[in-house]
Amino acid sequence: MLDALTGKVCPSGKLAETWPLALEDCASTAYYPAKERTSEYRESLYVGYRYFDKAGKPVRYPFGYGMSYTTFAYSDLTATDKGVSFTITNTGCVDGAEVAQVYVGCKDGKVFRPAKELKGFKKVFLKAGESVRVEIPFDDKAFRYYNVKTRKWEIETATYQVSVAASVADVRLTADVAVKGTDAALPYPSMPAYESGDVCAVSDAEYEKLLGRKIPDGHWQGELGVNDAICQLSYAKNPVARLVCRILTNMKDKSEAKGVPDLNILFIYNMPFRAIAKMTGGMVSMKMVEDIVFIVNGHFFRGVGRLIADFVRSGRRNKEFNALISEKEDK
Repeated sequence: MLDALTGKVCPSGKLAETWPLALEDCASTAYYPAKERTSEYRESLYVGYRYFDKAGKPVRYPFGYGMSYTTFAYSDLTATDKGVSFTITNTGCVDGAEVAQVYVGCKDGKVFRPAKELKGFKKVFLKAGESVRVEIPFDDKAFRYYNVKTRKWEIETATYQVSVAASVADVRLTADVAVKGTDAALPYPSMPAYESGDVCAVSDAEYEKLLGRKIPDGHWQGELGVNDAICQLSYAKNPVARLVCRILTNMKDKSEAKGVPDLNILFIYNMPFRAIAKMTGGMVSMKMVEDIVFIVNGHFFRGVGRLIADFVRSGRRNKEFNALISEKEDK
């Protein structure tokens, strides 16, 4: 960093994220974190730069942005459905590297999608005044989209705009490319919010079209399941389970009040029940996790009986498995 600040080396890094003006500017702010039981990914494809670019939302620093002690000029673009080639010239007086980025957007398609998506990039080093011809090929993912009706990747027959850029907001060269697609049936009816990129205003009706079903009721209710988190023990019917939740919550709150959150407590607090089977090295099976959930849902005695029986069965199966592994290793 000292070398970059003093000019011994020329900076050439580019951002792999968008730096928004405020957290509230992000497309997922209204829906995430989860409200009680469910998380709604209403933003669909519009994640990161795809949202800010489509919606025309101002940002502090765009995706692909970077600074340098020199400047670069782009020229002579050639584009086909197989790839692009263009010339980059170091027009400054300092040797440096540039990360050229290639984006693709569908100009007249019927399927909603981002205005442009990164499909390739290349970093090239040039001495002051030097020019180089850059080639970036397209792979089979360059023009495709996923069709929920056909349940496979499809390509729209359309005109696509290929952009060569220094960042998603700094396009230097463009060219149109006509692409023959697979002509599959359109996957969705009219989706105005998604077509415009205004995904902060997606209605329940439009989101249900995207889901293909009714929006799940996200309220805490009924019995807990293996996908629910340990912090939800406050809704357990078993009083011991609710006590455990209060103890964990108290420990979490005390550590946060000190300004040094206990990451171990936070991990346990937000961990789903099913993770217990993944974190105990085989000592707790998924069947035992189901027994634990059965207990916290108010079935103490029957649950404990099942838990003990499944613990014995799991131990036996683990011994048989380890013996089989040892036998194969010996051979």
